[in-house]
Amino acid sequence: MKKKQMNLMLLGVVVIFSFLFLVIIGRFLYIQATGEVHNVDLVKYGENMRETEEVVPAERGLIYDRSGMVLADNQPVYNMYAILDESYTGDSSSPLHVKDVDRTASELASVLEAKEAEIKEILSKGVEEDRYQMEFGQIGKGLSEDTYEEIKSLDLPGIYFNESLDRYYPNGLYASQVIGYTGYGGESDDQITGVYGIERRYNEELTGQNGYVNYQQDSYGDPIRNAEKNVQAPEDGNDLHLTIDQKIQSFLEDAMTTVESEYNPERIMAGVMDPDTGEVLAMSNRPTFNPNNRENIENWYNDMISSPFEPGSTMKIFTVASAIEEGVYNGQETYESGEFKINEHGRSIHDHDVDGWGTITFDEGVLRSSNVAMAELLWNYMGPDAYMDYLEAFHFDRKTGIDINGERIGRISYGGPWEQITTAYGQGSTFTPMQIMKAATSLANGGEMVKPYVVSHITDSETGKMVEETEREVVGQPISQDTTEQMKDLLGRVVTAEEGTAGAFELDQYSSFGKTGTASIPDPETGLYMNGGGDYVFSYVGMAPKDDPELLMYVAVKQPDVEYRYQGSETTSFIYNTVMENSLNYLDVTPDQKNVDQTKKQSLNDVIGQSTDEAVTTLEEKGLNVEVIGSGEQIESMWPTGNTEVVASQRVLLQTNGELTMPDMTGWTLRDALAFGRLNDLELDYLGTGFVQKQNIKPGASFESNQKLVLELSESNEETDQGNQGSEEEE
Repeated sequence: MKKKQMNLMLLGVVVIFSFLFLVIIGRFLYIQATGEVHNVDLVKYGENMRETEEVVPAERGLIYDRSGMVLADNQPVYNMYAILDESYTGDSSSPLHVKDVDRTASELASVLEAKEAEIKEILSKGVEEDRYQMEFGQIGKGLSEDTYEEIKSLDLPGIYFNESLDRYYPNGLYASQVIGYTGYGGESDDQITGVYGIERRYNEELTGQNGYVNYQQDSYGDPIRNAEKNVQAPEDGNDLHLTIDQKIQSFLEDAMTTVESEYNPERIMAGVMDPDTGEVLAMSNRPTFNPNNRENIENWYNDMISSPFEPGSTMKIFTVASAIEEGVYNGQETYESGEFKINEHGRSIHDHDVDGWGTITFDEGVLRSSNVAMAELLWNYMGPDAYMDYLEAFHFDRKTGIDINGERIGRISYGGPWEQITTAYGQGSTFTPMQIMKAATSLANGGEMVKPYVVSHITDSETGKMVEETEREVVGQPISQDTTEQMKDLLGRVVTAEEGTAGAFELDQYSSFGKTGTASIPDPETGLYMNGGGDYVFSYVGMAPKDDPELLMYVAVKQPDVEYRYQGSETTSFIYNTVMENSLNYLDVTPDQKNVDQTKKQSLNDVIGQSTDEAVTTLEEKGLNVEVIGSGEQIESMWPTGNTEVVASQRVLLQTNGELTMPDMTGWTLRDALAFGRLNDLELDYLGTGFVQKQNIKPGASFESNQKLVLELSESNEETDQGNQGSEEEE
């Protein structure tokens, strides 16, 4: 009986195992026949397991200035890592992994800014934890090409690199708060993305579309030979072309740096604009920063667009313009200066000269920057409601719309009589410098107000074709042509008249007009205005030349280190005069001021193609100052160009077909020197302002196109001074 039961049990086991065997075999046969498991295609699954994808990063678009100089570029950087696993070496005759931790740490420390012990700790920890590879953290990230090459030359086993692109700003702090900078983020942690300034505002246009490469790999991670590859090329980002002009920006940066070092102000902010188009040619702030390292940043704001403050007397421009437009301004009408009250119980408004200047005309009140004149115009002539309409017409109630991230606006404090009156002369209400510049464009355009912008156009980085172009945009007309002409005349007298407050801002070679501002600063602790000698925001807004302005400039210096309030204009006038004079010369704007006699204009003969002797004789007979460049017998080019009007004693440059020789440029104006540089394709740089005193290429020496010419300028003209001394000795 037991034997029978055992046979039955054995038979059962055999049947069960046979059934299971048949099921397994059947399953294998099914899988083999269909290639599927649980509706998963094993062939495709295997291919997917072998398939890998590598990202091919797109290059971020470049940023150029208006002349084509690169302001934001891409450069290769390298991230270092170490392979620690011996299996990576395999059958190689030489080690491919880190074999000697001590030597590796010592050699790397000699190149990197890191301690040997720190590197050794990273490698040792990886070995102890049996890690396949190790990263070096910040020590090994973003290495330059020079550092990469130096480490490669050490021939250290197991040290490898991944290459990527990083943003680079060749000019450092140059226009940094306009251009901005990038960080990492976006679609992946290692993708460059704009986080500040133009980089952020136009991030979508600058960012390209990454490509990829799909291929199959073996179990060791190596590509399978002859396997098909799927390649999608990256699409690089578009390029931005700014309105910023490298020369004018350099004039501005240098002047601001000088004032910063000499007067140690709390803030400086300045901008230069083409008032006809709204193109911003230069913009800068102090403190500033280098976007390549962004260390110890003191000021995160572009103050020109992001920091509203009480502007002071520059607001009087718009108060007077509003009164003229309203038909209530009579410049010859008189008022009592010194103090103004709405009624006998009201608070007093005082002029900066508390005693005033007695009974004076409104024109004189404007020249003297009288607060009382503005109070009279607002309260007794226009009325607060009418003036508010003009504030809105000048767009002081809204952002300018400039194409830079971070623009803010202040607040029009207009709740009662006191706030309404103080707004008329620039206290109480707050505005940004860019709001003032935008409103001031109306004075240059017959009343039309234009929108400011910094991106001229966008191009395809591969083809160079235009993608988008910014056009001049008229955004309002708060005043008429007649009002602008009256304002230009009146503000011109603010600069030239004896009683005008802007005498320090008169340019040597160009007529101009403008208005000073000296704004009190509220003390956050007391709520009262500060009253120290330098506890003001000193500002100026002006244009030149007066009749047809080519440039509009605003500059403000907050709390410079000066003892008395009147010294504040030393800071703003230095920046304004230096930048405007040099910029107008650079732009070849014909001087119309002081020593230039405009009554003796004459037509300049076109002498290109003539013999050198004939050309010189023709021009010298007209009293022109002729400078021949080269030893050739025929004229190839000239400056100014032929058939244009020039003034008496104009320096005319004639370039011959012979060997180029350097003239003695002592006493030359910057304008002439810049023309010489352009005529001969020289890379010209200079220090100082005024007239040429020294040059790095000696007079008479031969030179070639694209050579660098460096000039030293001074306000004193040695050529003229020597002539004067000679006259005195003869007498």
